[in-house]
Amino acid sequence: MKINLRSVFLFWTALLPALFTSGQVKFTTVVNSQELGQRDYLQVQFVVENAQQIDNFDPPADFPGFHVVEGPIQSSGMSVINGNMSQYKGVSFVLQPTHTGKFTIPGATAVVDGKKMRSNNIAVNVHPGGTGAAPSNSGGFGGFPGMQPFGGPDPFGPPVPEAVDREDVLRSGENIQQKINKNLFVKVQVDRNTCYVGEPIVATYKLYSRLNADSRVTKNPYLNGFSVYDMIDPGTDAVSVEKVNGKAFTVHTIRKAQLIPLQSGSIDLEPVEVQNTVHFIKSGTRQEPHRSGNRLQDLLDQLSEENLGPAIDENVTLDTKPLTITVKPLPEERKPVDFNGAVGNFTIEASLANRTVAAQDEATLHVVVKGKGNLPVVTAPTVDWPSGVDAFDPTAKEDVNKGVVPMSGSKSFDYIFTARDSGSYMIPAINLSYFDPSSQTYKTANSEPLELRVTPAAKRSKPASPAREAASSSSGDRLGGFLRGLLEMMLAVLFGLGVLWFWWRLKRKEAKVAPQPKATPEVATPLPTAAYVPAAPATDPLADAREYFDNGDYKAFYREVNRAIWKSIGKKLELPSSELNKHNVIQQLELRGWDAPSILSLENILNECEINLYTPAYDTYNMQQLLRQAEWVLDRLA
Repeated sequence: MKINLRSVFLFWTALLPALFTSGQVKFTTVVNSQELGQRDYLQVQFVVENAQQIDNFDPPADFPGFHVVEGPIQSSGMSVINGNMSQYKGVSFVLQPTHTGKFTIPGATAVVDGKKMRSNNIAVNVHPGGTGAAPSNSGGFGGFPGMQPFGGPDPFGPPVPEAVDREDVLRSGENIQQKINKNLFVKVQVDRNTCYVGEPIVATYKLYSRLNADSRVTKNPYLNGFSVYDMIDPGTDAVSVEKVNGKAFTVHTIRKAQLIPLQSGSIDLEPVEVQNTVHFIKSGTRQEPHRSGNRLQDLLDQLSEENLGPAIDENVTLDTKPLTITVKPLPEERKPVDFNGAVGNFTIEASLANRTVAAQDEATLHVVVKGKGNLPVVTAPTVDWPSGVDAFDPTAKEDVNKGVVPMSGSKSFDYIFTARDSGSYMIPAINLSYFDPSSQTYKTANSEPLELRVTPAAKRSKPASPAREAASSSSGDRLGGFLRGLLEMMLAVLFGLGVLWFWWRLKRKEAKVAPQPKATPEVATPLPTAAYVPAAPATDPLADAREYFDNGDYKAFYREVNRAIWKSIGKKLELPSSELNKHNVIQQLELRGWDAPSILSLENILNECEINLYTPAYDTYNMQQLLRQAEWVLDRLA
């Protein structure tokens, strides 16, 4: 009996990080790891998404430092989302290093929607050693349980614990739709269905599979009403094995995020939608062979040409069932007057950079809030400054672990202040009121009071720091700006008159050599002085962001876009820093007549910046789109 082992290795293009932004044409190179041993395998995929037309798809001719184990393997498809048709296409390779070192996986090229595009290069580091095991793929393995398709020390070794028995063969009499429903589905799981405002919940979107399927996310969940903090990098495909009703499933985590509710009420978690192409092999007319218990023999019997028929593909779209979160309002009873939204369990510490300073010199009060809870939304505590002290708005910095629930870490605030006269000043204890959901009570953390000794002002001329100048000279900025503008105008007028005088002298000199008709009054009219007045350049709030983008400092790019947006929001709404949060800002903008698309654009910018600051998945095309969207929003905020 002739045996044909069909080796299938398909990548799962659905869960690649590029697909988390739908609607935008993207061409990306993705690898399963950028660090591997010389005996390990590297999965490489080049994928185009959301295109109308894909032509001349050309992967690299070779991969320096690697030899090709399998590939190229193509996957492609079409989708219709909200009436818009788009294509995706992927080309995959399995590579093995030939030696150690640092290597660059080159990008592929393609003509996408009539425009030639090239995917990104990826740097890979190969070190000695490695497991020699077959790579885990993102979609339904190429091969069968217990078999390593690309070598390894024991290709027919014992099965891995909790091995997933795949259901790739469609047997006689089986209903294809019922078989898919039992072996391929998506779920959203939460660690609780009820919480308080500001109390985090964890939402996890998963796809469970016992089939060989190409899948892609076609609709991402909108998590409106929450501050969202991703707990796993969206750029990785977290794969595990779980049992459902006694059967082991391969589980792909689409998204796992910590959600902090911003308002009370019933909030629905939007479904995720996954489009799948399921690949079956239809069994022949002969009955299925009896399972002998010998894994190798059963595998060979299953793959016998006499028992397997043609391949069958079935398209199916899956989505999660609706899930409602009940968010309870924080109790009004015994709520402290200074409570400002902190939920969790916290402590507070305060210290002075120097216990002794001279009058009129700057001093710094350092306040640190530590603990577990919604630290990112904790605002600067109020300081009851003693009489004779002038303080400026604090600056904040946070060091928060968003991968644990609730988030833990610290948030620090630096307050710059000056004392007008010498003497002894007492800065009273600083309070932080917070709601503890475990005890369902309000609590208050206190720092120790601090004493500051102020000596007489030094008799010297000391320029104020930029922070002090920015705060203390705000009233004089407009006057200074007016005087500077007036001076510039006068200089421009003088410059214009000088040019006119020079031109007049030149004409007189020419007239002596060759008499010309007398100039008309219009000719002698002075040129418009405005032509020589240099226009005050409009300040581009995104100038620094553009520079960071050009220099490849992508983290600084997102930080600067985020800063520019919040600065414009604060200026537009004239809100104190303690009230600058997304929920409050959206309410204020809605009251001022902002429409839903504008609000959605603003939310998208803030969420994009937030995600890429803490779980970066940089993509230059997305960054360019973000810049254009930020320009539009900033224009509305101006």
